Amino acid sequence: MAVNKKRIREKILANLSNYGVQWNEAEGKISVLNFRDTQAKLAEQTNPKREIYIEKVNKYIAKPEDINILKVKPYLIPVDQSAEHKRIWSYATSCWSIPVTTGYGRRIRFFVFDEQNDKLIGIVGLADPVIGLETRDVKSIGWLKDQKLERLYNCMTAYVLGAIPPYNRILGGKLVALIVMFPEVRRLFYEKYKNSKSIITNVQKKPYLVYIDTLGAFGKSSIYNRLFNWDFIGYTKGQSHIHITANGSWELIRQVVPPEEFNTYKYGQGPNWKMRILRKGLHELGLSEDMMSIGWQRGYYRCTLAENWQEYLRGNVKRVKWKNFEDDELVDYWKNRWVTPRLSELQAKLLSESNE
Repeated sequence: MAVNKKRIREKILANLSNYGVQWNEAEGKISVLNFRDTQAKLAEQTNPKREIYIEKVNKYIAKPEDINILKVKPYLIPVDQSAEHKRIWSYATSCWSIPVTTGYGRRIRFFVFDEQNDKLIGIVGLADPVIGLETRDVKSIGWLKDQKLERLYNCMTAYVLGAIPPYNRILGGKLVALIVMFPEVRRLFYEKYKNSKSIITNVQKKPYLVYIDTLGAFGKSSIYNRLFNWDFIGYTKGQSHIHITANGSWELIRQVVPPEEFNTYKYGQGPNWKMRILRKGLHELGLSEDMMSIGWQRGYYRCTLAENWQEYLRGNVKRVKWKNFEDDELVDYWKNRWVTPRLSELQAKLLSESNE
C-alpha cells in the first residue's frame, strides 16, 4: 500500500501545532509561543501517569511532616529490574514537567532515599553521552577526534536528576546533584562495567567514571547554579527531536524512511541515531531539517570527579587522580551553604506543601 506523504506531512504539522509549535514554511523556521507550556504538554505525552503508581509506591513517598530538614541524610540504592523498582522509578519520573527520556547505551540509575524516614528524596539516571556535542568537545574538554574516541567511555550524562515532592521544596535537587560525587557512584559504575567492552570500539576499557555532564531544561538550571563542583560551560545550539518524535509523529516518519535505515539503531553508529532518521524522514516529506532547530538552548554543565580529568580524557595520562569527596562533607556543604541560611523560608515551603 502506497504511503500518502502529503497526508503524513499535514498530520505532523498538526501534531506540532497541538503543542504550540508552528512551522513557518516561507521563513524555514520553527516558532514556539511558550517553551515551558510546550515542554509541559510533551511531558504529559511521554512521562508516566502518576495516578497509576501512587497507591503502590505511597509508602516510599514522604509527607511534609515526615521531614526534619536539618536531619536529611541521603543514601543510594541502585535501581534494579524488579517490579517494585520499576514502579518507584515510573512514579518519580511522573513528577517531571518536561519529557524524561530513557537514555541509551550504558545506563545506571539510582534512588536517593532519606535515612531519617526511608522516604524517596529523588533520582539520578546516568547514560552514555551523545557522541557529538560541541559545547562539551570544544568548550569544556577540548579534545581531538581520536582522543574522544578513546575516552568518551569515561563520561556519562545525567539524563534525569532531581528531587521529587516534597523534597524539591527544600532544595533537594541540589542535594541530589551533589550525591553523584559520592565515591559509591563511581565504584558501582566500575563494578557494573568492569567486564564490558566499549560499544563503539569493541575494546575493553577501564570503566573509570571521570566526567558527568547534564543539560538544563530551560537555559540555565537553578539546581546547578553556584553549586560546588558543577560548572556552567555554555549553551547548546538549540536542536532537538523531542518536539517531533514525542507527540506521535515518530510513528508517521517511520512510514517514509527505508526499513534498512533502522538497522543502524545502535549506539556508536553516528552522532545521534534518531536525529539522523528524522532528517531522512523530513527530507522524504519535503520538510526542512531546520524543523529540529527549535531554539531550546540548554545550559551545559559538567561535574568532574578527578583532579586530572582533562589530562586523562585527552589521553595525556593513564592514571586517574580522584578528587577526595566524602559523603558527609557533601551533605554538610548542602546544609551549611543552602539550607541553614534560608531554613525558615524552606520550612514555610514545606508547610505550604502539606496544605495543598
